[in-house]
Amino acid sequence: MTEDHSGGARAKRHGLGSAVNLVLVALAFALLGLVLWQNRDKIRAVFAHPLDLRLLGLGVLIFQGSLLITYVRWYLLVRVIEPRFTLRSTMLLGFIGYVFNLVIPGAVGGDFIKAAYLVRMHIKKTQAIASMVIDRILGLLGLFVLAALAGAVAWSGVESSEVRKLIVAAWIATGLAIFVLVLIFTQALTRLFPGLGGSGHGRLAGIMTELKEMSTTYRRRLDVVFLGLVLSVLGHALNVTAFYLMSKMLFPTTLTTTLAQHFLMVPLTLFTMVVPLPFGALGLSEGVGDQIGKLVGHPGGALAMLGFRVLMYACGLISACVYLANLREVRSLTSEAHHLEEDLEEGSLDDAEAIPGSPAL
Repeated sequence: MTEDHSGGARAKRHGLGSAVNLVLVALAFALLGLVLWQNRDKIRAVFAHPLDLRLLGLGVLIFQGSLLITYVRWYLLVRVIEPRFTLRSTMLLGFIGYVFNLVIPGAVGGDFIKAAYLVRMHIKKTQAIASMVIDRILGLLGLFVLAALAGAVAWSGVESSEVRKLIVAAWIATGLAIFVLVLIFTQALTRLFPGLGGSGHGRLAGIMTELKEMSTTYRRRLDVVFLGLVLSVLGHALNVTAFYLMSKMLFPTTLTTTLAQHFLMVPLTLFTMVVPLPFGALGLSEGVGDQIGKLVGHPGGALAMLGFRVLMYACGLISACVYLANLREVRSLTSEAHHLEEDLEEGSLDDAEAIPGSPAL
């Protein structure tokens, strides 16, 4: 009876999740349609001249390089908890996870696909998910640090009060992110508020359990955490460069925004992609990019973001080939990842229950 009730609850939750995903997909395309309509004159002007496809090709290579750096960052973090983990498995899982995160709306997240593989290696579920959590945190912190560094370098030459506000916002975001990371690593939250200790079940309990596991696992290897942050900043710097190339391709004669100014606008634009809208916050990032771009005199931040998105999906096609080549194994991992995600939602990660099977990627 209990199993039937649990299965019914999960089925109901799955149905509700599917409905929410449909609404989010519709919202994403509605936002994209609004952005395209608001920039219709600029779009006509862009396609009135031939595009330099060499910049597009170079942008794809640079963006793919940034993805590879991201995969290596996660590899270093996983090696802290499992020295047997191979770089080959890292790359395959990175490509497959990218497809799930970007191309398949409403599917289980790519992070859970990777976590399910780690559990197959008999790594504790809490540690497997902790490697995902710290990787995500370093990815976001790298964005803020890059914008903060660019702002510090550019501050003396900036005359616009609006741009200075943008720089200050980047500094504040960086400071807050570092402060939160310190709270997590010192476990200060659970000491100050014992009620957040993560005992029992539920989403909050699951989150607190994971944060505690992450701090316990990685505060002994802060050298790896720092290296992961450096790789994050480097990867995002490549993203900014790729974004700049798309701006050059779309606005060859009217672009006056420098590469240095792109280092201010792009990280804050890309931060919006953490919003849980399908296809990498489609539509929202374009709208925000347009507004931030105006602060640094960009002729079309929304269109540049669309150009950057072309790079994302071009690399998504590469990842899709890896996905299809390992389709049978991916299907098995997808089922296991769903269970792992549900366990985290319910705050009932039970490391005594190992996921059957063995790594095959």
